[in-house]
This record gives sequence, structure tokens and C-alpha cells, in this order.
Amino acid sequence: MYKFLPDKAKSHDTAHDSHMNKTPSPNSKYVAMTVLAATLSGALLLGGCRQQTETAPVVDDSQATEQVASEDSKPVPQSESAAARIEQFEPIYVTQMQRLQRRLQAEYESLQAADSTRSAEDLLLNSADTAGDNTTNSGDAATAQNRESGDEAAADINTSTEVGERDLTVLKRISLEPRKPIMQTEDEIIDSYQQATAALYQPVITPLSADEVDTLINIATLVPQLFEHAEIAGRLSAKSPALARLIIQHQVWEQIEAQQVIDMQQMKLNQQQEFEALMAKFNETIKGYDEQIAKYEQTLKAFE
Repeated sequence: MYKFLPDKAKSHDTAHDSHMNKTPSPNSKYVAMTVLAATLSGALLLGGCRQQTETAPVVDDSQATEQVASEDSKPVPQSESAAARIEQFEPIYVTQMQRLQRRLQAEYESLQAADSTRSAEDLLLNSADTAGDNTTNSGDAATAQNRESGDEAAADINTSTEVGERDLTVLKRISLEPRKPIMQTEDEIIDSYQQATAALYQPVITPLSADEVDTLINIATLVPQLFEHAEIAGRLSAKSPALARLIIQHQVWEQIEAQQVIDMQQMKLNQQQEFEALMAKFNETIKGYDEQIAKYEQTLKAFE
């Protein structure tokens, strides 16, 4: 490639000699060859860079997927700030949980007492019905027939999934069914709290147990401020997105209720201020009337 350079330089020099009638020096030839060599080297270098850039491999999506799966299979270290916040809310949660247990126990005992009274009344009614039913057998047949038809109708209603067609008595019976609450000791409450919060930092692929889910729901209900920490909230969302959405909805409703209370208080304050302003204006008007009446009385006395 470079063997043609002297001929080109020579032809260039011949043309240059015919025009200038002067022989070029060896230095001018060396400079021309150096410039051409540098130009060609630069062109080759740029071409190689362009080819390397165009043929660069594209990152496969499977590599990113494998990386995420690898991260999900590993536990996450807990930061000092998250550990401090969890420790801060532990005694608050224990106190709130003990209050909740006492309230649930009191409700259970009240329902038990009401059910025992109702059972005694039902027993007396059943005894009276049995004495009346012994008089005739036809009444028994009719009652049995009516009961069977009523059971069939109730079954038709209860098996329906349409909104508004389900038997409300069944739902009331389920919701009012007394169930003895589980009373945990202070140590058991602390253990469940620590276990549930520690489970958040376990690998994502490790599912939460039923007890851990119940404890996290209790934590969100009693001390929702715990999940205001970004790291703890992120771990909850990673471990159970559905539970995170439920807790977010609960916190949103709490904020709405708190805002409603503030709005009601502000409305009462505004009404009180308006009432006081009206009373002040009324008092000023009455005072003006009193002054006018006093002037009229003085005028009448002057005429007299």
C-alpha cells in the first residue's frame, strides 16, 4: 500500500517543479508521507471502533431475570434505623395488644351471657311448643311440611351468589357467633412481634406463615406508624404485596377519618365564631335601641 507513496510524491514533485522550477527537499517528502500515514491510521482506527460498537452484544433479558431470582432467594440485611424503629414500637405494640385482648375478652363474656339467657328462653318456648304439639298429630305433619319447605327456600336463598339475595340471618349468625379470643402473655406478644418483623427480611420466596400475617395485621392496626419507615414498608411490599395494599388502604381510611374529625372541629369552630359575631352584632343593635329609647324618654320629660 505504502509503495505507491513515493511515485505519487514524485509526480507531485514533478508538477511542482514544472510550476516553480525548483527541486523539493527530502524533508518535504518525509512530511507528506507522515501526514498520509497518520490520516490512513486514523481512518482505520475509526473504522475499527465503529465496527466494534456495531457488533457489541446485547444484554439478554434472561440474565436480568436470573439476577432478580437470585436476589429474591437471599435474606436482606436489616439497617440500623429500621432495627431501632422496630425496637421503639415494640413496647407500644405490647401495650396496645394487651388492651385489645382485654376488650375482646369482655365482648366474649358479654356475648356468652346473652347467649345463655337466650338459650334459657328458647328452652321454655320449646317446652310449651312440645306440650301443645301433643294434642294433635295433624299439626305435626303440617309443621314438618312447612319446615321442609322453609328449609328448601332458605337453601335456595343461601346458595345464591347474587348481591342482595344471600340470607342475612346466616351472616348475622356468623358475625355474632361468640368465639373465645386467644389470650397471649407479654412474652408471647413480644415473641410474635419479633418473629413477624424478622420474617420481613427473609428471602422473598419464603412465604409468610399464618401467624406472621395475623401479627403483621395487628401491628398495622395498632401501631401503623411502624410502616412509615421506607425500608420496612419496602420489605412488607416485597414479601406480601396483597398485605401491603391492605395496610395501605387501612392507613388511608385512618387518614380520611382523622381529616373528617379535623373538618368537623373546624366546622364547629366556624359556626361558633359566626354565632358569636351574630350575638355581638345583636347586642350592639340592642344597645343602640336602648340608647334611642333613653333619648326619647329624656325628650318626653323635657316636653312635660
